Amino acid sequence: MTRWTPQGTSRGTVAVLPGRGETPALYERFGRRLAADGYTVVVPEPGSGPGEWFEPGAARFLAGTDTGALQAWQWALDIELDGLILAGTPLAVGARPADRTEEIGVRTSCPVHRELLENDPDFGWGLLTGAPEPPERLPEVPVLLLHGDADTVAPVAPVAALAARLPQSSLAVFKDGVHDVLNDQHHRSAAARIVLFCEEIAKGAVVLPEVPKPRRSAPVQVSARVDYSLRALRELAGSAGPVKCAVIARNQRIPLNSLVNLMIELRRAGLVGSQRGCDGGYWLTREAEKITVGEVVRAVDGGVTSVHSGSPDADLWRELDRQVADFLGRVPVVGDR
Repeated sequence: MTRWTPQGTSRGTVAVLPGRGETPALYERFGRRLAADGYTVVVPEPGSGPGEWFEPGAARFLAGTDTGALQAWQWALDIELDGLILAGTPLAVGARPADRTEEIGVRTSCPVHRELLENDPDFGWGLLTGAPEPPERLPEVPVLLLHGDADTVAPVAPVAALAARLPQSSLAVFKDGVHDVLNDQHHRSAAARIVLFCEEIAKGAVVLPEVPKPRRSAPVQVSARVDYSLRALRELAGSAGPVKCAVIARNQRIPLNSLVNLMIELRRAGLVGSQRGCDGGYWLTREAEKITVGEVVRAVDGGVTSVHSGSPDADLWRELDRQVADFLGRVPVVGDR
């Protein structure tokens, strides 16, 4: 088994299933790049199984390119994974290259990788014909799809349609990209997208969309602390047992560090309970319908309004605080409003 390991502690393992004709040596650049970012990368031996691919206790990601993507998809239906990466997935029959020169051209525009293909004595030429059918079931784990918009071997349109059917997916299409997207001219960008995908899942690092800054503060603002807390409580309301912070953060797209601190405050307020250990996590201490938004606001923000010191209208704002608090005290976290 070919393996690239980081110098320090591994942040997780990315197992790569190559496509038609490819050898592990073609993924050395990719493996070294992800290892530099803290991830172990393995290219499994034929006939080996997931028990040999992944390190115990670390995040598990399975990547596949070309027909390896279809194999990875099938594995994802049967084994425990944290994320699935599908690159150059052949969901429709494309053009078959006529000779070696044309095959190199449809595979990669990267001069370094072109030279690797030409000099790899074990590379299998002429195999880009047909492709197995994709699995009938959709994967249930987060999926990252990578594709080139100039891929003539595996047209991009069916992959975009697949992404639209997957609620936990993200699609990155590279302009002028061809089939071997992990080893094409945009290989650095592809690797960077994979690292970001892994970080979001394994470490809870969420990149929020850019929000234009308003010129003036709105008269009424809902803090991110309240928003995150309500999302977390609704996630717990839909769960049968304890739920770990990492799971809540991933499902609700909440920064993990922020969520950990908020859950401590919610526990102190008596809204959630917690348990440590492998089977631990958080749960609601009572039915979600009996927890009000007002309780959540008091637990994490302390109150509804903040009055400017010395304001001559302090009584007005205190009355506003009382009325809004009274209203939020009648609104459940879930249920009829």
